Amino acid sequence: MVMLKQNSLDKEEARIAAMRARAEARTQRFLNARTRTMGVDKAGLDAQVEEKRRATEARKQADMDQAAYDQQILRMLEENEAQSRAEKMAALHALRDDLLQKASEPKNQCPKIGESYDAEDCGTGAAQYFAGEDKNAFSRRRLQQTQMKQWTSQQKAEKVARNMEEKEDEMRFHQYLMAVDDMRGQMEGEDKRRTAEERLNFRKLNEEQAALTRATNEQDRQLQAKMDSMELTHGKNDPFLNEETDFGTSAVAPHRVRPDHFKGFNKEQVQWVYAKNGELVEAHQQMKQDERDTEKAWGNHVAAVTRVMEQNEQESKAQANYMNQLQNDTLTQQRAEQKAKKAQSNQDKFGAIEGGFYKGFGTSCR
Repeated sequence: MVMLKQNSLDKEEARIAAMRARAEARTQRFLNARTRTMGVDKAGLDAQVEEKRRATEARKQADMDQAAYDQQILRMLEENEAQSRAEKMAALHALRDDLLQKASEPKNQCPKIGESYDAEDCGTGAAQYFAGEDKNAFSRRRLQQTQMKQWTSQQKAEKVARNMEEKEDEMRFHQYLMAVDDMRGQMEGEDKRRTAEERLNFRKLNEEQAALTRATNEQDRQLQAKMDSMELTHGKNDPFLNEETDFGTSAVAPHRVRPDHFKGFNKEQVQWVYAKNGELVEAHQQMKQDERDTEKAWGNHVAAVTRVMEQNEQESKAQANYMNQLQNDTLTQQRAEQKAKKAQSNQDKFGAIEGGFYKGFGTSCR
């Protein structure tokens, strides 16, 4: 039975707590006038999110287009540079081949006066041929000189070609830098122009947005002022918010009260509570006075009992002292008698014969 009653009380408390939570949530909704009347502008928020997403995608696409444009310009410059380098290398190779061909030809091409002769066919007197003479020394020397000349010419041509190629490379690099600078200048000018246009557009857009924001804020301010006025009027006239005590009276019976609408006791109930509290205070004071009287009577009783016990204790001590004194006197007397007997015994142990011994003779009945 007790368990069932406890369960029913728990259910009732849970129901009351849920009712209070719903009432508090409802009050919070009523207090927020803007949300109650306007609600959340989901369409506006979605439009802002979509606009931001499109702007982000537009920026990404512009960056990708700019990167592709830069790659195309760089590829065109590299192709032009490669073509120019190939043409100049072909011209250098043609020049080198021409120089090598010229260097391989004999130095003198003048016609000879007469027929040549063979030195071996001449006699000794002609002094044209001697024993041990190297007949191929001249041709070998000429061949070596020709080879040295060809090598020197080839090295000179290669050096000239290298110098020309280096100069051409420097010139091409300079032209490339100039082209890059020109293109960079054009791009910077285009960027500045586009930036100026964007700033101007942003300024116009910001001005329009500011005007729209001011208008919206003014409308919101007027609406908020109107809602505040309505809320103040409602708060002044609402018995629930003004905490009127009669608001909690149940419609079922006048003596019953709704717990969720209870706002306190009325004056009669408060006076009745004060009267009951006064009676409780008086009863409590009377109980305290009775306790003090009981404590006082008990203290007197304890004091009387203590005095009787002290008197009995004193009498017991006096009786004990008397008995102790009597025992001491008895012991003293016994010690004196014992001492006298001991002295008499010491005196009689030597066997002296006195006059009385002789007086006993002739006194018997025989």
